[in-house]
Amino acid sequence: MKVGAMTNPQRDLLDEIRQAAAQGFDYVELTLEAPKAEPDQIDAASVRRALNDLGLGVVCHAAPYLPVHSPSARVRQAALEELRRSLDVAAVLGARLLTTHYMFFPSFWPEQMGYELYAQLYEVLCREGNARGVVVAMENSAQNAHQLKHFREIFARCPNLYLVLDVGHANVGVPKNMTREYLFALADRLVHVHVSDNDGHDDQHLPLGAPRRGGVSWSRAVADLKSFRYDGTVTIEVFANDRRYREDSRRRWLAWWEGKE
Repeated sequence: MKVGAMTNPQRDLLDEIRQAAAQGFDYVELTLEAPKAEPDQIDAASVRRALNDLGLGVVCHAAPYLPVHSPSARVRQAALEELRRSLDVAAVLGARLLTTHYMFFPSFWPEQMGYELYAQLYEVLCREGNARGVVVAMENSAQNAHQLKHFREIFARCPNLYLVLDVGHANVGVPKNMTREYLFALADRLVHVHVSDNDGHDDQHLPLGAPRRGGVSWSRAVADLKSFRYDGTVTIEVFANDRRYREDSRRRWLAWWEGKE
């Protein structure tokens, strides 16, 4: 298993990379978003040099605010162009994975039209990603109502699309964490995992084990992933002001994974 750190787009990117290396992470998941790390803001050659010098791998993470779900075709086209720029950056950096976000679709649209919207979007992205040597994956959001149903339909229509399972997102607004349900439905498409904690009410990106109540049962999440034979990349998505919390979350995750905590 390889454990990575999500970069914080509010901070200097090269400093984030150096910090991740110093804390013992295997790779960085580079957030391609404002205010400091949009695709056009990144000096890709300098970033790749830093990654190589520090021996770090890289995954790229597209911006979560791109309106791929807009009712306006022109707005959706602009969002697609931004995702294409993210693919370009991923290819230049040598990333083999670009993670993207599920944004649902307009509530007044028929479901079939919403599914077709995503099928068209990811047909383009997956084809262009394949040409660049980059796998495209979609992440579950923290809005869990009906989402798994939508995912089953979308993934059935998009055979080249892969899943990013966010365990923290699967904990929000539900009677129990939905990690196992996503695994039962889509384990064969799982390519990457995000981990952070929350109190079950909001997506708070807390350190692992931080909530006093309502938090993720990490021993259960680990057992669920292992039961489906997952042993791939796991990104710590903790944005605390003190970066030592991110390092502590890495330590705790590995201890749970190895059965030591």
